[in-house]
Amino acid sequence: MSEPLILEFQPDNPCNSIITSQSTGEHLYTVRTDVGDKDSVTTVLDSNGKELAHWVWREHRSDLLTFTSVYGASAKPLSASAWLSSSIIPFNDSVTFKDLQKRTWKWKGNSAGSNLQLFSATDKANPVAGFKKHHKYKDSKSGEQVDDPATLTVTAAGSEILDMVLVSFLLLEKERRIREKSAVSMASSLAIPHAVDVGLPKA
Repeated sequence: MSEPLILEFQPDNPCNSIITSQSTGEHLYTVRTDVGDKDSVTTVLDSNGKELAHWVWREHRSDLLTFTSVYGASAKPLSASAWLSSSIIPFNDSVTFKDLQKRTWKWKGNSAGSNLQLFSATDKANPVAGFKKHHKYKDSKSGEQVDDPATLTVTAAGSEILDMVLVSFLLLEKERRIREKSAVSMASSLAIPHAVDVGLPKA
């Protein structure tokens, strides 16, 4: 069995990051987002600077995706939700897509506070890709601070459709973090006490 490919993100940012192979250090992808007066556009480039895909951010609709590495020069923009289909079941945090061979793949963990994992329709127990967020911790033996980078681990099965795995992950992770940040902001605002709650005199 071949070793999985571990993609390392520097920094841990689905919109702007250099992605390398953790085992070899080889530069594999660049993700960059250009913010304009009218639109923000995220572009994924391979190690040679060739565009693989780009998407235009849209506030009230899903992003407008152009997937050149999969569909070639004839690739046309399509709504990301037309490819990445969310479950209609309430509280279900899964999203599915089909590859060019019409095989179905399912991302699970598409909710605030979760880590995304990708499964094939034929094996629901063993993920073909899984994300781990960047975190820091103190080594219990040395006492030194360890900086553990963000990684996306992809098995041999997932590597067959690596561009699709990466692009779908980046799209979902961006939206997941926006929702997560919004939820935290809402919780923070709800936790702010009113003057009467802390015993301050009324005006």
